[in-house]
Amino acid sequence: MRILAFIALCAGLMLGVERPKFEDFAACYARNKASVMVYEGMDAFVLSDNLLAVLKTPNQKLNRYVKYDPFLNLYLVRTDFSLFPPVTYDEQNLTRNDWVGIIDPQQPYIGHLKYLAQNINERDQLDFRTKVGQLDTTCCSMLGIALGDGSFIGNRYLKHFAKYNDVYWGDIGVDFVMRDNKIYVESVRNNGKFLINDEIVSVDGVSAKDLRKLNETILFSDRGATLYFVVLRDNRDLNISTNVFAKDLSRFNLPVATPAPKKVVKAAYTNTLGLTINKNLIITRVAPDSKAANAGFKVGDKIIRINNEVIKNVAHAQRIFVRDDFFRVLVSRAARRLPINKQEHWLLRENEQFQFFIRLSK
Repeated sequence: MRILAFIALCAGLMLGVERPKFEDFAACYARNKASVMVYEGMDAFVLSDNLLAVLKTPNQKLNRYVKYDPFLNLYLVRTDFSLFPPVTYDEQNLTRNDWVGIIDPQQPYIGHLKYLAQNINERDQLDFRTKVGQLDTTCCSMLGIALGDGSFIGNRYLKHFAKYNDVYWGDIGVDFVMRDNKIYVESVRNNGKFLINDEIVSVDGVSAKDLRKLNETILFSDRGATLYFVVLRDNRDLNISTNVFAKDLSRFNLPVATPAPKKVVKAAYTNTLGLTINKNLIITRVAPDSKAANAGFKVGDKIIRINNEVIKNVAHAQRIFVRDDFFRVLVSRAARRLPINKQEHWLLRENEQFQFFIRLSK
């Protein structure tokens, strides 16, 4: 019933039924605070298990990073420790009625989306007073990184930013403009196939009706991809295929990225439930009188699955133990450690392994 009530509350708030309270986003802070941090003196936001977006501040620079992106003013950092990425939500699904907020334990920063940027030289905008922080939905899903000037960097840009180790944004050497609800070629910088005032009918079979989506189709295209346009020229449809290349960044005089730190496999992890797990997913310690001990875990058990997820490494187990509240853990245990009498043990081979589930909750 609690889960259903929470879903109903989220749906009501997202539909703009009522303004969320400050306490709602304070709760989001408590839930997502592990995905926001200060890294070498600068605000940092978790993108994945080992990737950070670090917002560059004036007169400061990082010692080690993968790349610096001048369009987003972000460093991409690959860490040698495990991170806790938040649940994300597609900001393109928002409407002007949806409430959003910046997580903060002290003050309310709540309002609506104003508009989404038309190109990479702009920023997505909010209609309320902002600060640097994680921008969330009322259900605590991350929408992007809020900046202090009323703008934010949406997840769609962050996803592309995290995809490449170098600064890459797609370009076809053509700029577009919207006139009378139609999209036209405004200028041709580096492409011999288009002419000024060509009307864009479709791209890759999708009707071209939104200038932002057209620009982002190009920006987010893979390096070397081919896009297929239909344009209207002199009242005739014309098919044009054109390759995507990297946007020219020569004017930025980008700094040279220093080598990223090598990824280090975490040797062991201890959680608040009383379990210590090594890099081979073997339980090396069960704290006396802990929840894990009371649930029946024993030293030597190997963790196979947690909540229907096959566990790949200790960092994977750590994320689930932090994320969830209830756990159904599949363990493998040697026959000699099973709680059965000696006569039954004689029927088993000493090295035989048995798998079974143990239930546990926070």
